[in-house]
Amino acid sequence: MINFRFTAFSQRGRGKSHNEDAILLDGQVYQGSIREHGIVDTSQPRYFAIADGVAIGTLPRTASRRLLEILHDHLASASATESLSQLLHQVQQDYVALSDNPKFYGMASTLVGVRLLGNTATIFNVGDSRAYLLADGRADLLSRDHSLLNDLIDDGEITVEQAADSASILQGLTCQFIADAECVDFRVNTATHALQPGERILLCSDGLNEALDDAQIASLFFNQNETDLVNVFKAARRAGGSDDFSVIVLTDGQLNAPSVTLNQ
Repeated sequence: MINFRFTAFSQRGRGKSHNEDAILLDGQVYQGSIREHGIVDTSQPRYFAIADGVAIGTLPRTASRRLLEILHDHLASASATESLSQLLHQVQQDYVALSDNPKFYGMASTLVGVRLLGNTATIFNVGDSRAYLLADGRADLLSRDHSLLNDLIDDGEITVEQAADSASILQGLTCQFIADAECVDFRVNTATHALQPGERILLCSDGLNEALDDAQIASLFFNQNETDLVNVFKAARRAGGSDDFSVIVLTDGQLNAPSVTLNQ
């Protein structure tokens, strides 16, 4: 039996009336101001995810929560070895079907998540919510942003060095879950990593990585006890971050304290 500890924190952005992020913690969807921790046995698949409602779409708060609810329904009947890429394409089809109701037409959300089975982590993402491997004082990106900038790099039109000086407009999303049948460009990134002792998985919405670069994130988590993520949140705010902020940290080990959830 392999146990994994999870710790999650989510908080609305500065000046916002609602948190437009949503989080999935081992079969339960939460939204609002969240502080949660617990422990899971990964002899069976366990799933964790963050969805970030896209502000330029309609109803971003509903967009993220409905995405995770649809995802949860598909995961509940998925096998331990089912292709997550295929499953997420099925989720996208159900998400597109929401547009049959005019109220939901145009809703959009990003997604990042992980399936834990034994000590193997399978990362999946659509959009620009991220997954990092925290190890040896480093934060290595396991996900890949679906952005115009990365598309240009992949097509050989710009180098990684040139990308460092690119305009912010190039960071725009080129793929996301969207309730619009005419938006057919849908791609999923997946990556698998066998976790070693001391390694952790960090999932986050862009409220973290838009305020702090990878080196700053690595430094914070190297020195920070993950059971108190409020200090990471405060660091992002001090750095100028104003967006909704959501993080989930996963590591092997035991957690004796009971879980606590605030304002679901």
